[in-house]
Amino acid sequence: MIRMYGASHECMDYPIPGKLFSSKSRKVENRPDASLHDMALHHLIRQEGKPYATKIREFDKYFQQISNLSSIIHEGQGEEFKSKIKKYNSLLTEAEQKELQNYDVIFCTTTMTTNSKFIRSTKNRIFQCIIDESGMCTEPETLATIIATRAEQVVLIGDHKQLRPVVMCQHAARLGLEKSLFERRSNTAILLSTQYRMNPRLCDFISAQFYNKQLQTAPSFAWEEPNPLALWKHPAVPHIFCHVDGVEEYLAVSSNEGNEQSCSNKAEVEKVLEVFKRIVTKEGVKPLYVNIISQYNAQCHAIRSALVNTGYINCNVHTVVASQGGEWDYVIFSTVRSLPDYRIEPNPTIGWCKQNLGFISDEHQINVALSRARKGLVIIGNKNLLRCDAVWKSLLESYTDRDCVVDAKDFPPPLVRRPKTRRNMANASRMSSEEFYRGTDRESNL
Repeated sequence: MIRMYGASHECMDYPIPGKLFSSKSRKVENRPDASLHDMALHHLIRQEGKPYATKIREFDKYFQQISNLSSIIHEGQGEEFKSKIKKYNSLLTEAEQKELQNYDVIFCTTTMTTNSKFIRSTKNRIFQCIIDESGMCTEPETLATIIATRAEQVVLIGDHKQLRPVVMCQHAARLGLEKSLFERRSNTAILLSTQYRMNPRLCDFISAQFYNKQLQTAPSFAWEEPNPLALWKHPAVPHIFCHVDGVEEYLAVSSNEGNEQSCSNKAEVEKVLEVFKRIVTKEGVKPLYVNIISQYNAQCHAIRSALVNTGYINCNVHTVVASQGGEWDYVIFSTVRSLPDYRIEPNPTIGWCKQNLGFISDEHQINVALSRARKGLVIIGNKNLLRCDAVWKSLLESYTDRDCVVDAKDFPPPLVRRPKTRRNMANASRMSSEEFYRGTDRESNL
């Protein structure tokens, strides 16, 4: 098996002076996975004994000595540098193409499958092409991969009920670019109807709302908790909706806190912090097992700042998009959007909902947010505004039927003194979760 990265990732490990990529691709979290070092293509071709390793390392040493283009003073040095770059790129291409031919399984992004090096190295050699998270790929992206690989078998894996492709141009999205090939062919898909991640009570609404009640829950150490938090109104129902009358605050200009459409809600930030502290300090849950979610970058930034100011550093705070594929024992979901009661339309139109709810009404993102928790979910938002959306109205009705909708002034509830054995039992349960994930890619996070 081998992992093939793009040029921007390779340059993080072996930088070339003057070669620049987007600020997003240069972020620390986008670096190649260190655990895959021994199977990464750009590392393998540099290993001792590889046919091109010595020459490649000589180029690496040369580029390190230059460090930046300002050190090139004379015209002769510039010509030498350009000649070195040309030879280096040619050498890399030849080395990578030869190396790729030695492996039966290649891991890469869909973008890399249309790379000329990949196509030349794998021509007429690919039997099966598996595209994971294909529900997040645009249709042209998926088709390009299928055509480039010329695979005899194509397997699309994903969930069209969760995140759709990210399309920046809204006009293109409306014309159908945001609909993936997976979604277009979903009527022929095979549904994996058994889930092991979340408590069955958390799964109930998700199954009914998004999967026609076909999603079933199997016993699992991941979600089983013999000693539920005292946070819940009913121990057997580990979810709650906390109503908060907050005020939206919009960012006037683009900044590191979010884009122009991003907004935050101070009242919800305060409630999130209160709930988080209760779960961590009073209930004895490690911060590592708690994730705070919001669909707005500005809200995530405000929550991180509030946590840091109270001494909680490196806590899990993510947007819904960034949370895709992840799972945590407990999730706190801040919906942010809010309006005074007198401004909420009794019979809202689609246009009114789009303006006042934004993508908080995106059912794909709602599904992702609701399905990240294993053992418990707290939703914080304005129930009066959210009722204007059909999905949120159904959720609030479901939670109301279970007596799981509360006002901010009543939540979190007073902590009832627990038996002295509770903490030890909770630790035993936590160990079960660790045992459940031992030997998987999540073991390093525990």
